[in-house]
Amino acid sequence: MNQTLKKAIREVEALPEDEQEELGRALLDMALRKKIDARLEAAVKRGGATPHDEFFAELRARYGG
Repeated sequence: MNQTLKKAIREVEALPEDEQEELGRALLDMALRKKIDARLEAAVKRGGATPHDEFFAELRARYGG
């Protein structure tokens, strides 16, 4: 794990539970967006061969949302 992320986790652990929950949800959302962006980029590189509705259905099934 990246040192910056480790430091951030230590800082978050010192916060009250409700604030930890809020930050945890935000981090999960960011991570999922990164995964989706990577999949979209891969689709563009292969020429967009997958119809967008199928692609987003697959992403929702895999990552939630």
